[in-house]
Amino acid sequence: MKTRFKALFWILLTALLVFLAFNRHSKTGIYYYRSQIYADKAGYYVYLPAAFIYKFDANLFPDSVDIKTGNGFQLDTVNNKVRTKYLYGVSVMELPFFMIAHLLASPLGFEANGFSLIYHWAIDLAALFYLLLSFLLLYKILRQQFSNKTTLLTLFFLFAGTNLFYYSIQETGMSHVYSFFLFSLWIYQLSFWRKLNRSPALFGFTSGLVAALIVVVRPLNLLFLLLSIFFNHDFSQRIKAQLQWRFILPFLLTIVLVASPQLAYWNYLSGSFFTNPYPGESFTNWANPRIVEFLFSPNNGLLLYNPIVLILFAGLVFMMLHKKENARLISITILLLIFISASWWSWHFGCGFAARNFVEYYVLLSFPLAYLIRFPKAKKVKILFYLLLLLFSAYNLKMIYSYGGCWFGENNWDWAQYAHWILKWPA
Repeated sequence: MKTRFKALFWILLTALLVFLAFNRHSKTGIYYYRSQIYADKAGYYVYLPAAFIYKFDANLFPDSVDIKTGNGFQLDTVNNKVRTKYLYGVSVMELPFFMIAHLLASPLGFEANGFSLIYHWAIDLAALFYLLLSFLLLYKILRQQFSNKTTLLTLFFLFAGTNLFYYSIQETGMSHVYSFFLFSLWIYQLSFWRKLNRSPALFGFTSGLVAALIVVVRPLNLLFLLLSIFFNHDFSQRIKAQLQWRFILPFLLTIVLVASPQLAYWNYLSGSFFTNPYPGESFTNWANPRIVEFLFSPNNGLLLYNPIVLILFAGLVFMMLHKKENARLISITILLLIFISASWWSWHFGCGFAARNFVEYYVLLSFPLAYLIRFPKAKKVKILFYLLLLLFSAYNLKMIYSYGGCWFGENNWDWAQYAHWILKWPA
């Protein structure tokens, strides 16, 4: 009976998520800024039609499709190049769903051109697939320390109370839900490495694959990768166990293998295997990081749109005070993430909802949230705490369904525009 209940739960959850994503995009169609293949999303995705349909021949693409999809990539018809500044990691994650869509396109009456509606649906399904896998992995990770009730509540509020919802239901073509899955998978490997480490060569291959994908999906993820190797206290034992050629060789070879297509693409573009994909964009605010704006500005400020993150931070403080495992590591990671993000030339990260580069790091922040959910003992305190979580979650969902997807204020501190989003009835 318990197995049947779990199966029914996952079926209903999947059905709900599919409904939410498809309903949200039911009126956007294609070639629209809210659609799944537009602007940055198109820049991540273009590798797939370029490789499997058009053989990277810019002149074979549908006419002006780069402009129609928001200039996330450029069709250089003079030099016959397909140009995108984004790395190819997201397209790798979307690949199985793209292939299914491509095989079904013509039989179902869609143009098999890589940009018709069925390809947009495939991206929705890809994002939801990885989101559900993330939940499953995080559930197993958190259950090592927390009860079933605490774990389920943590996953619920992490989803409903943060912009993880936005980037897995609305902006399914962005990189964040894919990074969220890879972060979960990496922590899962670190948490269960003793059980998984039956073959050093196989473990080296899987570790190298996940590590490489984490970076090619989003280069800034390197911060997480470097610090997370210290996750859990048996780090020295783990490193000692893996310092053997049967692990190191497949680990390094896999990283080279995953990096090779990206290097080949850069060579195709510029004649060099190594290039700066973001020319003119850099961390120009190192000396004066925009931390206050990053956290509190009406223009995508993290805490202003996702106030539940305050509770996550509070949980982290409680973990530090009680000297809980990984509290320092998570704190250092989050502080560095805030500093690095606030130092980027576009600290608000353009069109988006709240601080979108925080989405994948909720994997780490799930621990302080779970710890805080478990902490209250008095019944009245628990009720008030849960009411606050529900209030912040309701606020987050209301803002998501009201928000236009881009900040239209006259400046970064335009409180009138922010009030407009609060008072606006969801579309």
